[in-house]
Amino acid sequence: MKKIFIGIVLTAFTVVTIVYGKVPEEIIDEVNIVAAVGFDRAEGQKISGTAVIPVFHSDKSIDNASFTDESVLAKEIINVLQKQSADPLVTGGLRVAIYEDELAKNGILRYVDALQRDASVGAKVYLGIIEGKTREVLEKDLGNRGTGEYLSVILEHNITKQDVPKSDLHTFLYSHYMEGLDPYLPTLKLIGDKMEITGLALFDNGTMVSKIEEENLFFFKAMVENYGEGSYTLRLKDTDEYASVKRIKTKRKIKVEEVHGSPKVNITIKFEGILSEFSGKKATPEITKQIITQLESIIKEKSEEMLKHFQEKNIDPVGIGYMARHSVRGLNFEKWQLDYPNIEIAVHAKVKLIETGITQ
Repeated sequence: MKKIFIGIVLTAFTVVTIVYGKVPEEIIDEVNIVAAVGFDRAEGQKISGTAVIPVFHSDKSIDNASFTDESVLAKEIINVLQKQSADPLVTGGLRVAIYEDELAKNGILRYVDALQRDASVGAKVYLGIIEGKTREVLEKDLGNRGTGEYLSVILEHNITKQDVPKSDLHTFLYSHYMEGLDPYLPTLKLIGDKMEITGLALFDNGTMVSKIEEENLFFFKAMVENYGEGSYTLRLKDTDEYASVKRIKTKRKIKVEEVHGSPKVNITIKFEGILSEFSGKKATPEITKQIITQLESIIKEKSEEMLKHFQEKNIDPVGIGYMARHSVRGLNFEKWQLDYPNIEIAVHAKVKLIETGITQ
């Protein structure tokens, strides 16, 4: 009996190795590597899909070739587009997937999930929402390294060096399926021959239900990530003077506790930065103190405004519910979800500025 069991296991292992262990060998020059894909609404139940590939020339210049067609299923789009391409389209080099904003408002989970089910697509593919048609974006020659690479670099730069929080395929799906957490994606708009980040789309059950405007990303990212980089410019109260503050480091702490049987949330944001520019004559210690006080007040006000909006929409992109599940012993999460829109949430900001890097 034991030998029979071992034989079955070995046979199964051999079959799996034969079926799944063999990776197709493809010569780079004989395939078209898809760098970006986009999805738009189409007639009826169909969606329109566009794929863009970089075309390399002998003089080292790069053009783009795009393919567009329609299908009912997102996972069939690439197969449908194969008919237009002289060489096989492969998704192993996919960098970016973008979705029309109007499509996102009807739900994009099944389209995102289709990417995740493609074994050749990596988990670090950037996702974004386009204000307008994705086809119009992907048919343009953007940048000098191909449109797909251009979009990837724009998103990577704004995530690592600016105020856009992390938003790739893995992060989106993790946030969607995790209790007490809702996903978000950056929104972009084509302006002339350039793309601009316009804000952050907020999702509930895979459907875009709201948006954070670009000017508030500085405050939102401070609530969801510990990070550096980014900057903020403020006008000193009752003056015509402006100060620009460059962030060095941000740390956030979410504390959930029960007070008299009701949950209460305190979010502490510790901000360390450089006063990089001041429009006045001199940034005296008194002025620096004024900037600190004003920035602390702005961080608190803007953050609490957003949190109240999230509660009204019954979404939790900050992940307060996730923190509650892991920090409050014996938490009744179903009751938490019912109470969430009315839970008391307070933000406390602590700002430290280093008086260096000032230009006048």
